[in-house]
Amino acid sequence: MKKFSLGIVVRVAIIILLCLAFAFLYLKNLFLFAFLVFVAILIAGVQLFKYVTSLNRKMKRLFEAIQYQDFAITFKADNTLGESFKDLNTDLNAVIGSFNQVRAEREASLHFINAIVQQINVGILSFDTEGKIEIHNQAAAKLLKVYRLKHINDIELVNPEAFGCITTLKSSESKLLTFLENDLSFTATDIQMRGRKIRLVAIHNIRSELQIKELEAWQNLTKVLRHEIMNSVTPIVSLSETMSDIVDYDLKTSESNEESIQDLKEALKTIQRRGKGIMNFVNAYREFTTIPLPNKSVFEVQDLFKNIEAVFAQSASEKSAKLIFDIPNNFELFVDPDQIEQVLINVVKNAMEVDFGNSSPEITVKAIIKNGLKTIEISDNGPGISKEEQEKIFIPFYTTKKTGSGIGLSLSRQILSLNDAKINYAENQPHGSVFLLQFG
Repeated sequence: MKKFSLGIVVRVAIIILLCLAFAFLYLKNLFLFAFLVFVAILIAGVQLFKYVTSLNRKMKRLFEAIQYQDFAITFKADNTLGESFKDLNTDLNAVIGSFNQVRAEREASLHFINAIVQQINVGILSFDTEGKIEIHNQAAAKLLKVYRLKHINDIELVNPEAFGCITTLKSSESKLLTFLENDLSFTATDIQMRGRKIRLVAIHNIRSELQIKELEAWQNLTKVLRHEIMNSVTPIVSLSETMSDIVDYDLKTSESNEESIQDLKEALKTIQRRGKGIMNFVNAYREFTTIPLPNKSVFEVQDLFKNIEAVFAQSASEKSAKLIFDIPNNFELFVDPDQIEQVLINVVKNAMEVDFGNSSPEITVKAIIKNGLKTIEISDNGPGISKEEQEKIFIPFYTTKKTGSGIGLSLSRQILSLNDAKINYAENQPHGSVFLLQFG
C-alpha cells in the first residue's frame, strides 16, 4: 500500500509541475510549448485516473466474470504496486478458482444425474412454459416413438394422443393410455425452478407388469379350479367304477340283490351330491364374473348400519356374540347401497363364523374418517388370519372354512372397485382381524 500511495504522490506532483510549466510558458507567449505541456498534463491526468481506479477495474472484471461465468481470467499485472495489491490479486485469483471448482462440481453432478436418467427404464422428460424440452431420456423417446425431441410439439406430430395427455394433465395427476404395443402411465408434476415453471413428466410402460400380475392371478385361479373340480370328480369316478363292479358281478351272482341295490343307491346319492357341488361351484363362478354395474345414489352410513344390524340381530343373539355399531362420523356415500350392503353382509357373516374358542365373540362395525378417507371398519376379537393366508383371502374360490364357495371376499373387492372404493385387511390388536372399506 506504501508503494501505491507513493505512486499517487509522484503523479500528483508531476501534474502540479506541468501545470506550473504550462502557466509560465503561456505567460511568456510560448504557445506551442504551452500546448505541448497541456497535452502532457492531460496524459498525466489520465494515467493518474487509471492508477487510482485500478482497484475498481479489478472488481469490475471480477463481477463480469461471475456474471458471464468466464473464469479464465487472472489478476497479477500490478504485483509491483505493493504487498497489499499482491495479496488482493492472490485473493481474487482464489475466488476465481473457487468459482471454477464449483462450476466443475456442478457440471460433474449434472453429468452424473443425466447418466442416471438415461439408464432408468421409466421415461423422463421436462419442458418449460414455451414447450422447450430441457431433459429427456432414451426411454421416453422409445416409448413415445419420437427420436428427435427439441420441442413438445415434436410429440404431437407423431403421437397426438400422448401429446394431449402430457399437456393437459393436472399436477400430480396420473393417466393410463393404451396403445397397440404398450400401456403407458403418464404422471405430471409442475415445479418452480429459478422463477420458471417446469413440467416434469414420468412415462411408465405397465403392460409387462400387468401381464405378470394377470398371469399370477390366472395361475392362482387355475389352482383353485383344479382343486375344486378334482375334489368332485375323483369320488364320482371311483363310485362309477364301484357301481360297474356291482352290476357286473354282484347282481349277476347274488341270489338276494337287496344289499347290492342298496349299495347302488348310496353310490347314486353320492354322485348326485357331488354333481350338485360342481353345479354350485360353477354357479358361484358365474356369479363372480357377472356383477351388474352399480346403481349409485347418495345415502347416510347410519342408514346402512341400521339395515345390517337388523339382518344379524337374531344370529348374533343365537351365537351370544356382541355386535357393536359405532358411528363417530356419520358421512354420506355415493355408491350402490344394495351392493355395499351385500359387501358388509359378507364381511360381517365371515366374522360371525370365526372360531372364537373360549373367548366371547365381539364384532365392531365402525364408521370413521381415517387418513382423509371415509372408512368402514369391521373388526373382531378372534384368532386372526395367518400371514400366509392374508395374501390369499382375496383370491377367488380360496377359503379356509369347511363350507363356503370362497368368493365372498373376492366378490366384495370387485363390487367395491366398481363403486370406486377398496377393501383391505389389517391385524387387530391385541388379536383378531380388521377389514377396512375405504371410500374416496
